[in-house]
Amino acid sequence: MDIATIQVGQQCPACHQLLGTGLQDWHRACGQCSYEGSTLSVDIDVHGVTEVVDEAIREEGLGHLRKQNFEALEADLAARVTAAGGGRPRLLDVGCAHGWFLEAGRDDFDVTGIEPDSRVADIAVARGLPVRKGFFPDVLASDERFDVIVFNDVLEHIPDIGAALRACVRHLQPGGWVVVNAPARTGVLYRISRVMARLGLPGTFDRMWQKGFPSPHVHYLDDASMQAIAGHVGLRLSAVRSLPSISTHGLHARIRTDRSVSPVKAGLVAAVLTVASPAMRVLPADIKVWMLQVTR
Repeated sequence: MDIATIQVGQQCPACHQLLGTGLQDWHRACGQCSYEGSTLSVDIDVHGVTEVVDEAIREEGLGHLRKQNFEALEADLAARVTAAGGGRPRLLDVGCAHGWFLEAGRDDFDVTGIEPDSRVADIAVARGLPVRKGFFPDVLASDERFDVIVFNDVLEHIPDIGAALRACVRHLQPGGWVVVNAPARTGVLYRISRVMARLGLPGTFDRMWQKGFPSPHVHYLDDASMQAIAGHVGLRLSAVRSLPSISTHGLHARIRTDRSVSPVKAGLVAAVLTVASPAMRVLPADIKVWMLQVTR
């Protein structure tokens, strides 16, 4: 998959108008529609030579929330997806990381994972999960077909989002599904970060885009931009749901995943988010799931 960055003057993947500079020199915004992107470089350590993110801290910080969300999402999919030829439907998890979604889905689906980071892939393989090392769709045979392809916090990291979704259509059965679980630009935390960036406090905005991480965000989507991008490649937006973005369980460790954040600052941020968490449950969700279906 091409990992070239998004530049000023490139076309918006949603409405095909030219992108301009947004709130930071690396931030891109479409003046015609709601799409936002970035020029942040994607530099995945495919050989697992350098541990940029502490995987033990990452699992402690994200494990509880991700597993809880994945169980809810898997139950939803199991009720929607049927196998084109009978039997158990085939599910492909792109960027499967530690394999948590594969574990949630293997009772209802014939699961396969793809993970480019070899160190993380080895963790999933050690759990007995069927994971291929490499990039989507490069590690798939040309004739491989699935009933559902899932991107859990992955599609927003792939610069050529159109090429990724076209590859999905090629590798899906007729009527198959693409599931995009990603941060939403309409979420309350993202909106707050934009306000702070305009006030000259860009730190939270940078963190929302994962600036400085090996695989930062290069897209921030909403319902309209997701529907438009999907429509260009033969997918229709069939359903939208939200998922919790914060759990007080492991919150301090999740913040400390970014090694530039001191333990004291992480503790303060965790305390503020813990106090605010009841209100956030009724405010616009920062994580959305877009369920797309092949139109052919």
